[in-house]
Parts: sequence; C-alpha cells; structure tokens
Amino acid sequence: MIKKIFIFTGAGISAESGVPTFRDKNGLWANYDIDKVCNYDTWKQNFELMHEFYNKRRAELPTVSPNAAHLACKEWQNRYGATIFTQNIDDLFERAGCSGVIHLHGFLQDMICEACGKIWNIGYQEWKPDQDGCPSCPSKRGVKPNVVFFNQPAPLYRQLGNQIYNLDHNDVTIVIGTSGYVVPIADQLRGWRGTKILNNLEEGPWMDASVFDHVFYMKASEAVKEIDKVLETLSKG
Repeated sequence: MIKKIFIFTGAGISAESGVPTFRDKNGLWANYDIDKVCNYDTWKQNFELMHEFYNKRRAELPTVSPNAAHLACKEWQNRYGATIFTQNIDDLFERAGCSGVIHLHGFLQDMICEACGKIWNIGYQEWKPDQDGCPSCPSKRGVKPNVVFFNQPAPLYRQLGNQIYNLDHNDVTIVIGTSGYVVPIADQLRGWRGTKILNNLEEGPWMDASVFDHVFYMKASEAVKEIDKVLETLSKG
C-alpha cells in the first residue's frame, strides 16, 4: 500500500516544456555571469542586468506549457495526496493544476522588497528597474525577484528536511530531473524508509543511483508511465 507520495523535482521536469535549464551546455548560465545576476552579495551592483535576466525568464513563461510529467504529478496528487517540492521557479506545476507546491528556491512571478519584506505577484510583467518600486515603502533599489540567489539562505530547506525525516516505510519518494548538485537529495534520502524512485535523463556525478529502488534514465514525459506502473503495483500491495 501507499501511505503518501513525496515528489522532489529540478529543472529537468520543465526542460521538455521548453524552459531552459541552468547548468547544461546551452543553459541559462552560458550567456550570463552567475556572479552578476544571481549572487546575493553583488545583485545591487548589477541591478539593471539582474532585472534584465529575470524579465526575460518571466516573459518566456507564457510561451511554454505544462508537459506530461507535470500532469502526472497532478494525477498522483489526486490519487495519493502527493506533496511536491521543486527547485524550479516557474509556474508549470500550478498551471497543471497541482496544489500546495513548495518552491524551495522561490517563485519567478513574485517580487520581494529587501527593505521592508513585502512580497507581491506581478504575473508575467516586466519589472522596470528605472521606474518601478515597492508598493509598500519608497524603496526601488531594494526590490528583487523573490528567488533564492547564491549566498542567500533558503528558508524552505528546513521544511524539506522535515519531510524527509518523517518518511514512513509505506511512503514513496519520486525524484525527477535534478542533478543533485545544489540539493544533494540522494545523500539526504540515504537510509530513510520507503520506496525511492529516480528519473533523470542520464547518469550524473552528483546523483548516487544506488540509493533508489527504481531508476529510469529517460525523458520525464516517458518515465512517468513507468513510475505509474510502480505506483500501481505498490498500491495493490
């Protein structure tokens, strides 16, 4: 039987929808300097360039759609009450109908004012750094996307740790589309109870596949069919 499902995803689940990944050969970091557009220690010095980068990412969102893997996660929520943790900052899970998605690294459509703590949603709009400002205080230069930058704390990691700590032997963990470099999910799952399933496009140096009970190296949209078979078998047990 299955008590509950814990889903953990990275950029790979959205790649098939056309959302560029960050670390691949032709990923987003190939054309931008991380230290200028995604470093908490330097973002104010590169204010206009940083907003240019995230404006482009926000403008891309309406041009892409959820794929079969996002829709499968919605179906698993319907069937098993799955909890979804994602490193992704896009809104494809929400547009697939998933609920309660925990975005560990923030949400691209939200802005945050570092001066007063205000968080608000601007949808797919462009942020104009020379004109726009915080709606709650006079700050303009204190506004950034509500995205976790390098050298910035990620407060939701504690919630992820609690989720893993409370895994039961009847729980199922599904990991999709993450290298394991930023969040070493395989190491965190090592030794914990329940069935563990991994889907990545290929093997990688930061993901120890031996931690998992089932491993599928293929596109996420194809792997979800195989994962569903495992879930159906477990649900009958």
